[in-house]
Amino acid sequence: MNDRILCPAGILDAGAAGCLVARMKGPEPYVLDFSDVDAIHFAALRKLLEARRQGCRFSVINASDAVVDRFTDSGVGGFIDVCRRPRPLDASQYEEFGASYLSKSYNCADGDAMMKIYGANVSQEAVAREKAVARAVLRFGLPTPLVGTLYADGDRTALDFERIPGKRSFSRIISEEPQRLEEISRCFARMCRHLHETPCDTALFGDRVLAHRQAVLLCRELSDEEKAAVLRFVDGIPAATTCVHGDLQMSNIIRTPEGEDLWIDLGDFGYGHPLLDVAMWYFLTKLNTEERARDLFHLGLDELARAWEFFAEEYADAPSPADRQAFERQVLPYAALHMIYLGVSYRFQPGMIEFVKSILCP
Repeated sequence: MNDRILCPAGILDAGAAGCLVARMKGPEPYVLDFSDVDAIHFAALRKLLEARRQGCRFSVINASDAVVDRFTDSGVGGFIDVCRRPRPLDASQYEEFGASYLSKSYNCADGDAMMKIYGANVSQEAVAREKAVARAVLRFGLPTPLVGTLYADGDRTALDFERIPGKRSFSRIISEEPQRLEEISRCFARMCRHLHETPCDTALFGDRVLAHRQAVLLCRELSDEEKAAVLRFVDGIPAATTCVHGDLQMSNIIRTPEGEDLWIDLGDFGYGHPLLDVAMWYFLTKLNTEERARDLFHLGLDELARAWEFFAEEYADAPSPADRQAFERQVLPYAALHMIYLGVSYRFQPGMIEFVKSILCP
């Protein structure tokens, strides 16, 4: 079991809450799984609130209605993110309209909501975290669609979101209007730069460098010597406390019919060096396959390569080819590191681990 998921049971009183707090050590966030918690005392709420105010980072999932009400009515829910137990999943009123590597998307017949149903390779804890992050980012002031109820059915987990009729992702706009490739690529770069200049609440969100470091330690495809080489690079990454999306790509910004641009898919949102974020977009545009590119973005590799050039020029203020090549050299080791994170989190695509070793383990 993940040692950062703690599972209390029964009635949570002050003593039990104190034991939970004592187990939560280090800067990375914990998840308190309340599946077996029947009730929570005010004294326990006070313990959790004090821990939160002292910088302890955690969220609560799978809480009963009674426990959620106690958090909400007391006001403690304004400081600690609490997610209810999933409702039974019923997609009978939804119609599929899209898919990605991790989920399928459905529109509700009422026209107000859409639902993402995640595959079996995405844990319920990860989906609950996406909900918690979406709510927190909204409070933080970044534009994103509203998030709703968590559902589950066997090994499937789902979330419903505010439906925005007529919205299009940046990648969809380019695929339907290829003459706008430069315009949208530059807009994407400006949004990314603004995000990466925005101070993050480090008490609320996770350190993405630490998340990547943990992935290196868990990577079975690397020898101990190779891990040591990668960790030397990781430990040399300059500290930063500005926002990073965690899955930076054009498909994760949507534009409403009114022209408002919204960030979506925020499950890996956190803080850290901006090139950790840029690395994902470099990987998708420069190190992808034609089949995967068209499946994910409805664009070919030639179009994605041009999108990267416009992005790099705008984001890094790199007007000449030599400037952009220098920027790419900066991004390359971060892209290799991010491949480790993706491979450990999901699976390694053919050629990924060989690329990683060529860059970080020469």
